Amino acid sequence: MNDSEIDAVLDSIFGNPETKHGLGLYSENDRHKLPLLVKAGKVYLHCPISNKDKLAKPEEVVRQLEIAYAVQTLGYNLNQISVEVAVKMGSTYASKAADIVVYTDSTKLHPRIIFECKKPNRLDGLDQLHSYMNATGVYFGAWVNGSTRVNQLTSNPNIFESVINVPSISEDEDDIKSPLKKPQLIGLEDLKDEVRYLENTVLANAGVSTFDEIFKLIFSKLYDEATKGDDEALEFRTTTAPLAEQYVKFNALFKKATEEWPDIFSDTEKIDLSPPALVAVASEFQDKRFFDADLDVIDAAFEYLINPEQKGDKGQYFTPRPVVKMCVKMLNPKLDDQILDPACGPAGFLIHSLNWVTEHAIQPRFPLNVPKKKSDYATKRLFGIDFDARLVKVARAMMLIAGDGRSNIYRVSALDSREWAGRPDGLEAAIKDRQFDIVLTNPPFAGAIKQPEVLAGYDLSFKGNPNENKRSSKMTRDVLFIERCMRFLKPGGRMAIVLPQGNLNNVRAEYLRSWLRDQARLLAVVGLSENTFKKFTNTKTSVVFLQKWLSADAVLDDYEVFMAINRRPVKDSSGRYNYRRAMDGTFEVDGQGNRIIDHDLDEIADEFIGFAKEQKLGMWS
Repeated sequence: MNDSEIDAVLDSIFGNPETKHGLGLYSENDRHKLPLLVKAGKVYLHCPISNKDKLAKPEEVVRQLEIAYAVQTLGYNLNQISVEVAVKMGSTYASKAADIVVYTDSTKLHPRIIFECKKPNRLDGLDQLHSYMNATGVYFGAWVNGSTRVNQLTSNPNIFESVINVPSISEDEDDIKSPLKKPQLIGLEDLKDEVRYLENTVLANAGVSTFDEIFKLIFSKLYDEATKGDDEALEFRTTTAPLAEQYVKFNALFKKATEEWPDIFSDTEKIDLSPPALVAVASEFQDKRFFDADLDVIDAAFEYLINPEQKGDKGQYFTPRPVVKMCVKMLNPKLDDQILDPACGPAGFLIHSLNWVTEHAIQPRFPLNVPKKKSDYATKRLFGIDFDARLVKVARAMMLIAGDGRSNIYRVSALDSREWAGRPDGLEAAIKDRQFDIVLTNPPFAGAIKQPEVLAGYDLSFKGNPNENKRSSKMTRDVLFIERCMRFLKPGGRMAIVLPQGNLNNVRAEYLRSWLRDQARLLAVVGLSENTFKKFTNTKTSVVFLQKWLSADAVLDDYEVFMAINRRPVKDSSGRYNYRRAMDGTFEVDGQGNRIIDHDLDEIADEFIGFAKEQKLGMWS
């Protein structure tokens, strides 16, 4: 077959949703060398190990590519490799043979590496691989599905850790565990998948909070990367030292991180995992780059970790980064703008505001002093509030990744003023009404506020007019957040807020729309896809853009409003991001190696900018 015919065959083999992993691990050249042939209308692969033609199913394609990898990259000879090897488990044999076994030499007496190919998900595939490694006493194994390869090492039964690679023919365990440096780190692609695996295996019976312990290790990893030069060996890595010594080493690193960044963890906290669990979890993260990482990937992992059922009850969902970026781009933050998110979650709006101001204001004006100016802006002009203690920790850590500003993240309810008084953290002085140029937020929009003391402080509890209407006995959080955000804004300040669609078209919400017309100019409404917040909710939402009137005399009755609908959603119906693919089926990546989400929100923002300039709106005039 020629190259185009091979591509067409592979597209048909991996076109089924059940085999969607594809072949992203391998180069185009690797794929084009596959020994494909057609017999009686069916496609086969010639296996050089068994010397047989195998039906070209997804697992067989991956297996042949891994055989080529073992030979061409790792340096093993074909006579050191076997396929479909029966594995003895006690007095009997495993029901499924090992896909590939690499031996120490051509006698094939001593297995060195076991490859398990094309399991549909990481958890099932690694369980199978681990059972083979335990039964045979093999130290090294690899699970591969075509787009991901997970390399494993065990030196004790049932204790497994991830390593950067399995050994080549000339390497041993010490070579594999040699010191890591920052240029060797790889970009994060699916941290959530790794966290899910750890939660269901290593941490399943650990008796600790998965979020707390994984977060401590991520925090330590961030510190290690932030404080090391490119030529320095990283401390966050597993070694050949005894497990107890490695436990002490990782806790010492965590201690240094808490001393450097004291407002996220207390100085009495320590990593509470057992030494084997600690080494197993750390091994999953050691070769990944967290600083300057794709924040979407980290978001997804934290979104998974922070009890989705509880979050769903409160209507608290992480905002997909393309939505965040659209909002920031449309409101065009400036160097002198103060910005607040009163339901900040993992600080996405603040981080992308910082990135926007850095790119469009700091770098052009202060090209020789970007880090200092960026840090100054973050610490003086970006503020966040959240009621969830875990999310406040996440937000502070995410701000560290982005360029600091962690000290302006406060744990408090934005809606209940009773929690603001007499605090020792300076909240009342830092965040005041009529202080902010921009409010960007995705507030909780499920559940209701019922406390009379809270409701009495909001005009919208009285349908917008306390002098004429009785107070409601309960109000949804999103409605109260609208009024609270409006109070935070300066006259002329602008806001982007994600709201349930019903606020814009339900008859019962007319009082809200009437109140808003008196408070602010409606700049734009962008209807989001119903997939945007899946898998947590199907609630149809819109982003509403507003600009607070300068005064009562400035209110306009007739003006144009920008309207748009998100036609290419950031997520599919199952809640997974829609990533752009190249013509050969591989994922497109940006300059940092991060997958690019396919959507039209950036185009919508561009259209709004044109509209804003025509209308001479202040932020774009």
